[in-house]
Amino acid sequence: MKKFLLFIISLTLSNATFAQENQNQNITNNWRFGGGLGLSFGNNGYFGFNISPSVGYMVANNFEVGGIAGYQYGKDDYFKQNLFNVGPYINYYPIENIFLRANYMYYTGKQKYENDQPFYNSISEIDLNESALWLGGGYQSNGPVRFQAGILYNVLYKENESIFSSGLQPFMGISVGL
Repeated sequence: MKKFLLFIISLTLSNATFAQENQNQNITNNWRFGGGLGLSFGNNGYFGFNISPSVGYMVANNFEVGGIAGYQYGKDDYFKQNLFNVGPYINYYPIENIFLRANYMYYTGKQKYENDQPFYNSISEIDLNESALWLGGGYQSNGPVRFQAGILYNVLYKENESIFSSGLQPFMGISVGL
């Protein structure tokens, strides 16, 4: 609930900040640079970090294509994980400030078990490889610096076979037009 409330407050503030500029203006520069950065903490001493820079090109006033690359690190009392990802995305803006996204990502990396737990004794390191097709949408503020937030669902997600704990993925990020 706290995350949802923070999300709503962020949307309200970013919309008020950039309300003076109209998104329907002619595009003077079609390139967008941005991405996301995150930290997470959890049970068993879990710490996670991720970074995902992106670059996009507005091919029309309501259509953007681009690419995302990223790195995720996670560690707790039992394992350490390094995960890299790369893939293209498409954003379609059916109305001002709302976008639909399709994003294919390929993930690769390793998960190494740190402790000699009975369940993990026979496994010390696992290669991680997975493809994901994320579909969803979100909100984007106006202006040269834009805040984005939304939710995506991995249509290729298989519950007991995925490196992800869920098929849903919320996201937030910032992009800058140059």
